[in-house]
Amino acid sequence: MKKKFLNIPPRSDEALISIDVSESAIKAWIAALPTLDFAGSCLQMVDLLHELNRYQFEVTERIKVMSLLSVRVDKLHRIMPKNYDGQSLPLSKKQLALKTQAQALFAGCAIGHKIIVSDLIDNRELLTQNKKVLFFSIVKAMHYMSLGLIERFLVYQIADKGTWHDFHKLFVISEQMGVLDIAISGNAARGEGATSINELYKKILLLSLADMSRLMMGEAEKVYLQLAGWSRFTSLSKIDDSFREGVIVDLGIDEPANHVFSEKPIKFLNGRLFNLTGLLEHLDGQIDVLTEQSLAGKNMLSARAKQAMYIRLRFTWGVRSERAVVRESINITVKLITGLHECHRGLSNNRHFNPEHDELRFDAEWSDVGDTSGVLTLVPEEGSPWEKDVIEARAKANLDGNRISQFDESSRSDAWEKVYSTSVTEQARQENTTLQVVDCVQVDTSVGGGMAIVCDSEQSEASLAVGKVVAISLAGEQPPQWQTGVVRWLVMLPGDDICCGVQILSDHAETIAVRSIKGAGKEGEYYRSILIPEDEGCPASVLVPAAVFSLNTILSVVTSSELKYFKLKALLNNSASYNQFSFEEVEKLSMGSNLKAKIDRNRRSF
Repeated sequence: MKKKFLNIPPRSDEALISIDVSESAIKAWIAALPTLDFAGSCLQMVDLLHELNRYQFEVTERIKVMSLLSVRVDKLHRIMPKNYDGQSLPLSKKQLALKTQAQALFAGCAIGHKIIVSDLIDNRELLTQNKKVLFFSIVKAMHYMSLGLIERFLVYQIADKGTWHDFHKLFVISEQMGVLDIAISGNAARGEGATSINELYKKILLLSLADMSRLMMGEAEKVYLQLAGWSRFTSLSKIDDSFREGVIVDLGIDEPANHVFSEKPIKFLNGRLFNLTGLLEHLDGQIDVLTEQSLAGKNMLSARAKQAMYIRLRFTWGVRSERAVVRESINITVKLITGLHECHRGLSNNRHFNPEHDELRFDAEWSDVGDTSGVLTLVPEEGSPWEKDVIEARAKANLDGNRISQFDESSRSDAWEKVYSTSVTEQARQENTTLQVVDCVQVDTSVGGGMAIVCDSEQSEASLAVGKVVAISLAGEQPPQWQTGVVRWLVMLPGDDICCGVQILSDHAETIAVRSIKGAGKEGEYYRSILIPEDEGCPASVLVPAAVFSLNTILSVVTSSELKYFKLKALLNNSASYNQFSFEEVEKLSMGSNLKAKIDRNRRSF
C-alpha cells in the first residue's frame, strides 16, 4: 500500500454527501449560514468539510469549492469569541466545546487544501497546469494548520499526531519548487503585511519553541501575531556532519524545532539549522528599551506585561529547556488554593482583614496628635489629624474587605482607571466569602522545590493558570501546613484533566497588607499581599496584585504584629495576576521636605 504523502483521510465517490458540490450550490449553502452566529455557522461548516474531505471528486471542482469555503472560514475567524482565551482552567463544558469546534473548523479547512496539494502532486499533467494553485494551496494549508495549532495552544493542548510531519512536507515541496520566498500580500485593512511560505513556516517553528505550556493565558495568539516581523530575524540552513549544538528542525520526523546539544557530532534525516541569533539580539534591544522606560516610571501595565513576556521568550528561545533536577514520581492527595487573594485568606486562616485598624494600633505617632483646634500648627502630612481621620473612617467601614486589583486585561487603560470602578462590583466581591479549596493529586516532586499536580476536569473552581499564585497542603493536615508557590507550566491531558508544574517559593510565607504612600498607586487602599522570606541566598520579596505598584514605590506594610515600610527594588517575576518585587526596608517617610516643596511650587499663593 502506498504510504500517505500527507495526513488526509481516504476518499470515495460513494461517500455520503449532503449537498451538490457545484459552485452555485456551494454559494447558496454559504449564503444560508447564520451571519453572526459563530457556533451555529461553525458547526455546519465543520460537518460539511468533514463530508467534502472524504468524498472523491475532481480536483478542479475541489479547488473552486475550497476557495469559496475558505472565504467564509476567514469571516468566522474574525467573529470568533475571544472571551475564553484569558480564562483559567479547567474550562467549562461550553467553553471547551467552543474551542473544540474552532480547532475542528481550521483542521477541516487545512485538510481540504492538503487534499488539493496531494492530488496535484500525484498528477503531473494537472500540476503543470496549476502550479500557481499548488503554491496558494500550500499557503492556505499552512495558514489554517497554524490557526488550529494556536487554538490548541490557547487551551494548553499538544499538537495532534502528524501535524509537524505535514508542516515539514509542505515546506519541502515549496523548497523543491523554489517558491519559499515568494511574497504573499496581506490584507492592508487588517494591518497584515506581505509574507511568504518561508516566513509562515518560521513563525510556527518559533511558536513551538516558545513552549506553549509556559505561556500565560491567551499569549499564544499574541506571540504568533508578534512573530510576523520577528521571523525575518531568523534563518534556516542545511547542516553538515560536524553539527553538535543549536536549534534544529528535522524535516524527516514528526517533531517541532528543538534545542540540540551533544558532545559528539550527530546526524539527522533531513536537518535544518534554525539560527535565532538575530532575533535574540533584536529582543535584547526591545527589553532594554522597556527596562529604561520602566526605570523612568513611564511604563503602563501593558508595557510592563510586554516586557515580562519578552524576557520569558528570550529565555525560552535562548537556552535548552532541560530539567536541572530529577523528579521523583509520587501519588498523594493535596489541597489547593489558587490566586493571590484566596491564598492570603487561606494562609491567614481567613482572618478578618482590616489593615486600617491595625495601622492605627501599630503606629505610635497617631497617639501624639492631640487636639489642635484653635492653634495654627505645621505638622508632617503623614502625621496630620485629618489624615488620621481618613484612616479611622476607613477602619470603621472596613472598606472593601475582599479588595483585589480589578484591572481589566483587555483594556489599554492603566491600572488606576479600573481599580474600584463601581461599588456594585465591590459589593458582589464582598459577598463571595467562601474560601475555594479543591482536591488535587501531586504526581511528582523534586529537591529543587518543584512539583507537578493533576486537577480533575470537573474541578472547575480550581481556576488554574500559568503565572497564578497557589497554596498547597497535604490532605488531612490539621491545621494545614501551606506551601506558597507559583504555577510555571500547564498542560491539558487527553481526558481534559489539567497537569501543572508548581515552583514552591516558601514554606513559611507571611500574609501582609500593603498600600502605596509614594510612587505608583499612592493614596490607594490596602491590598492583600504575601511576604516571601529570604531563603538560601534568594532575597526576601513581596507578592502584590498586578497592575498596582511599580519600581521605587514605597509601601506601608501591615504585618500581624507591626507596621513597616518597604521600598520596591527589582521586579523578580510577574504575571497577569501578581508582581513579585524584592525590597529594602526603609524608615517612615518624613513629609516635611515634601511640604516645603509644595510651598515652593505655590509661592504666589502665600
